[in-house]
Amino acid sequence: MLARKQNNILVIKTDGLTAFVEADPVFEAIRQAHPKAKISLLTSQGLQRIARASPYFDQVAALPNMKDREARKEFVRQLKASKFEQVYDLSGDDYARRLKGAMGMFGPKWHSADPAPKQAKGLTASSPRFEKLADSAGLDVAHRLPDLTWAVAARKDSANMQPSWYGISGPFGLLLPGETEGRRWSASGYAGLAKEMAEAGYMPVLVGSKGLHAFGDEIAHETPQLVDLTGKTDHLQLAALAQEAAFFVSDCAEELQLALSVGCEGVVIAPAGAPFAAEGRHVVTMTAPADAGKAGLETVEPVYVWRTLTNMGLVHAGRDAPMTAQAR
Repeated sequence: MLARKQNNILVIKTDGLTAFVEADPVFEAIRQAHPKAKISLLTSQGLQRIARASPYFDQVAALPNMKDREARKEFVRQLKASKFEQVYDLSGDDYARRLKGAMGMFGPKWHSADPAPKQAKGLTASSPRFEKLADSAGLDVAHRLPDLTWAVAARKDSANMQPSWYGISGPFGLLLPGETEGRRWSASGYAGLAKEMAEAGYMPVLVGSKGLHAFGDEIAHETPQLVDLTGKTDHLQLAALAQEAAFFVSDCAEELQLALSVGCEGVVIAPAGAPFAAEGRHVVTMTAPADAGKAGLETVEPVYVWRTLTNMGLVHAGRDAPMTAQAR
């Protein structure tokens, strides 16, 4: 008797870290629906490392430069040669639509998700943008929050997954500023909070992309105790740090979603009118008062953020602070 041919399945997820984390329950559902298939993930260059640590995929590849005609043609040729039976497009963006068109009308069966919103405000236990895809493909997607603790387990014994690798000792908290300046808490705000942390015995650790290095320099200038890791951690290392951290404080950072997915708790500072939603997580969202005007997030005072962390039971400090911002 001839052995049954192994099914080839392609999953497309190329639209950033927030969207990758959000799709975790869908990744699991695809694997459960095809337990014996060879499942390949097509993702972005920056997500390859964390994707390879995932238990859901047998192979991970990065999307090439689609503006390079020759590279695009060669990539499509390789996709066709792989003879995928089904494609799960979890991005729903222009790149995925172009790939579908390039593979032709007689290509694999294609299931597409709705495009991601331009500004993701948080993660819920069930993302509505995947509902249509799940229905069309017959996927049983668990109603749960993303859980990327597998990212830590993948390299838990590596020395560079330990806080001590970065000179971190004792309790510490993560500062996670975003790259969008207009939605980011000020450097003076983070510096003030870092001082509160250091005085209470919590090491302030700043993480983020290398594009935040100058922002980190501003904070470090006011707070020499800061451990500045901007541009120095990959997603797996960040997940390991987040799992060990006492808390986080963030604003619009994509890395925040990864921290939440491994159980880190803390405070999100959001612009007025655009609060962060994190149903099912131990998170307090702080916004500027309604009458703050152009001052925006600068009116959120570090001392009150520290008090909020204390009230949440995440830190122990004896200092009280006046309430100068709204929390919800």
